[in-house]
Amino acid sequence: MLVMLIKKLEQIIEEVDNFYKSIVNSYFEENQLREELENELQKIDLTYKFQKMINDLKEWIKNGKEFTQNIHFKNHVHFEQQLLNKQSINQQNNFNSKVIQQDVLDFFINNLEFISGAEQIELNYVNYPEDIFAFQKEYGIQNLDCGNNLSRIKGYLRVRGDGNSFYTSFLFQYLKILLESQTKSQKMNDFIQMTKEINLNLFVNGQSLIQTQQEIEIKCYFTKIFKELLKNPEKLIWYFSKSNKKFYICAIIIFRNYVNEIFQLKRLMIFNSVNTDLYEEIMTWQKECNTNHDIIKILCEALDLQVNLYQFRKNSCDVQIINQNKNLNQISLLQQAKHYQIGIFYHQNYNH
Repeated sequence: MLVMLIKKLEQIIEEVDNFYKSIVNSYFEENQLREELENELQKIDLTYKFQKMINDLKEWIKNGKEFTQNIHFKNHVHFEQQLLNKQSINQQNNFNSKVIQQDVLDFFINNLEFISGAEQIELNYVNYPEDIFAFQKEYGIQNLDCGNNLSRIKGYLRVRGDGNSFYTSFLFQYLKILLESQTKSQKMNDFIQMTKEINLNLFVNGQSLIQTQQEIEIKCYFTKIFKELLKNPEKLIWYFSKSNKKFYICAIIIFRNYVNEIFQLKRLMIFNSVNTDLYEEIMTWQKECNTNHDIIKILCEALDLQVNLYQFRKNSCDVQIINQNKNLNQISLLQQAKHYQIGIFYHQNYNH
């Protein structure tokens, strides 16, 4: 009985030992599988990263090929364009010059109008003539003590009040004289020559606006239109309409500089009687001079003109005849406060 019990215990011990060994083996097998799995996962991760690098490299190569093809295409187009340019170099240069001129000048004109607020004004720079009744209504003649001062006036031309009215009124009449004079060759040549030689400048809010390329284009455009006006003088007033702001602005800029050129030539004589710096007043866009009378005197002498200046005040009208000479061409200015307009007179001929 004891022997059987011992055998049974030995059998149980053996089974327990085997079970223990199986547990140990399972543990080692599990660790081995875990290590193998981790190794496989690492391999998979490296494979993924490597594959991503390959894909990125392929994408880079693809982009590089496209970039190279684009460069090649552009170079080919550029080469073809060079061939075309060589075949028509003069025509192409003229075309490019016109495009640049239009872009530079148009941008300058629009910018000047914007910063000065002139684009909001609808009135023409110079309007078509109005009769004596319109003139009397404009200045309230019935309420003024004018005597016979207005007996020669038969109408007027309304001028836009944009701060340039003096220069607009004077220049319009002076251009009309040049275009309609019977013997205009010498004065015309002098005027054109001076517009080519003067250095243009212009101030807005204390800043100088005109650069070299703009100066060139302003002069070119003004000269071009002026030559057209020589063939068709009657179109002068049309070029002073609001639809022709490019010519108007170029013309006023040139005339302000033209006035300044004459002023500089007469500077010593002016400073004997005028204690102010006219340069700043003349060269500032949309600024009417407080010393326009001094400028009128200078222009009359330099340009051989007589100016009839009508000054309208609250209850009266005074007349000043500057550089009076019946043989001279005449310019007629109607002044009320700081605004100038153009008077139309009987027997106002342009013969000199």
